[in-house]
Amino acid sequence: MTKIESAINSSVTSWLDSLAFHWHPLPQLGQKLVLQKHAFIFLENQPNDFVYLVLNGRIRLYVTSLNGVEKTIAIIGKNGMIGENGIFDNAASYNHSAIAASKATVIKIDRKKFEETLKGDFELTRQVLVLVNLKMRIMSSQLLQLSSYSAIQRICHTLLQLVDTYGIKSGDKEFIGIRFTHQELANLVSTSRVTAANTLKKLELTGVISKQNGKYVIEDKARLISLGTHHN
Repeated sequence: MTKIESAINSSVTSWLDSLAFHWHPLPQLGQKLVLQKHAFIFLENQPNDFVYLVLNGRIRLYVTSLNGVEKTIAIIGKNGMIGENGIFDNAASYNHSAIAASKATVIKIDRKKFEETLKGDFELTRQVLVLVNLKMRIMSSQLLQLSSYSAIQRICHTLLQLVDTYGIKSGDKEFIGIRFTHQELANLVSTSRVTAANTLKKLELTGVISKQNGKYVIEDKARLISLGTHHN
């Protein structure tokens, strides 16, 4: 197995949802905000004065190139945290942007209050470090995939990562336990919505995946792995 395939098979998905974190007492320190889809939370290079807990919905994190091209870093869902960059190195600004990918509810926490709370709570600090490390692993995996694999292969990789993380077994089949749009998948793998839609349709027509009640089912995991890890 190559180092790229090892990274892919480590189940590092760019979609972080229903995370097993307990953020007490942070929810009591902030302000609850209800965000509509496409609402900006913060922009790259803005002062990072706040940290946000995600109670529900989806938040897309992304960076923007000098010519205006967006690259999605991750999609953060329930029990996730955003805006924590700079906490441990005193950076004064956000190094990425965050926008609501769906209607979402977040808790906005003053950075100074957040830092003071971390000083006296080892478990809370450990959880933040785990999340920071997870995001680093996501970015490392993305770099490897972008440098060595086609868009179609990256889509297959992402389906495998999603089923490994959110899979629900039913007999010989596995359901991906979260719903996503063609555009969301395209954002994750840095391709067009058309390419994502066409690839998923081809996988359905060839019996590799199917769709039931709005969720994708992995019908032939061995074939999906082959399509995702072998060059044409």
